[in-house]
Amino acid sequence: MLMVVLAVAVMSGTVRAQVARSAFVVRPYITRGDLGASRFWTPSTIALVTLDGAAKAADSIATRENIDGGGDEYNPLARPFVHTTAVQVAATAALFGAEIAAAYLLHRRRHENLGRAVLFGGAIVNGLGAASSFKHRVASW
Repeated sequence: MLMVVLAVAVMSGTVRAQVARSAFVVRPYITRGDLGASRFWTPSTIALVTLDGAAKAADSIATRENIDGGGDEYNPLARPFVHTTAVQVAATAALFGAEIAAAYLLHRRRHENLGRAVLFGGAIVNGLGAASSFKHRVASW
């Protein structure tokens, strides 16, 4: 029994020494792995931004052709911004910039998947808008 008590006492002394030494170790807050993983402009993000931009361009072109031919904008949120070409381009550019900024801010807060979802959602919504504009196109084009 005495040997067990001595063995436990010796082991606990070494465990305490290890804990005490690790308390004074300087650890960096950012490691090289974190720096490599924190890049925003990865190939997948570039692809999503490109897809979102292409969908916005297709939606804008189809919508402009319909409105110039006498058609209407069916989206009530976009309706005030499509009366003139300049306002439509400015609103689309502002929305595109806001989506990229939101994705970047989410990335900075380590919500990479949610940031990608913002870009993917923008691409899907504008792709559906372009399809709807093409489906309901006026006869002039």
